[in-house]
Amino acid sequence: MKISFALWLIFLIGISLGCGRNTDQGQNPLLIEANQIHQKSLDIREEILPIEEELKNLPQTNEKIWEALRIWDKDIIEVPGFEHSHGDENNDHGDHSHHRKYHVHNPLKPMEPEQHLQYQIMMYEEIKVIFSEMEDEIKKQKKDE
Repeated sequence: MKISFALWLIFLIGISLGCGRNTDQGQNPLLIEANQIHQKSLDIREEILPIEEELKNLPQTNEKIWEALRIWDKDIIEVPGFEHSHGDENNDHGDHSHHRKYHVHNPLKPMEPEQHLQYQIMMYEEIKVIFSEMEDEIKKQKKDE
């Protein structure tokens, strides 16, 4: 009985330490900042959703815009420690991901926290350009009508 209790205790300690690592990673200031930028990118991506529908209804659009958006959607990743969960509607990562229509499903990439931050900055800059180009395309099409 003493052996099984000791093994059970070691098992529980191991589990609690393993769970704590993920929380610590989410508390890294660089990852926190990376997640904040990621959320801003997703805010813009959600603003693009109705614009996509509007562009699809136009007679022709610039294919480069669609290609840039496809690539962005393929390349965007979440920040470790801040992944959203489809099954947990009460998650509280501060990112409100359960309220989003747009969700990221791409696998994480193994990077250091600084690299995650730089990657999210780059993705944010790219989605801002895509958003601007889509808005310009709609204005151009409406002007030509």
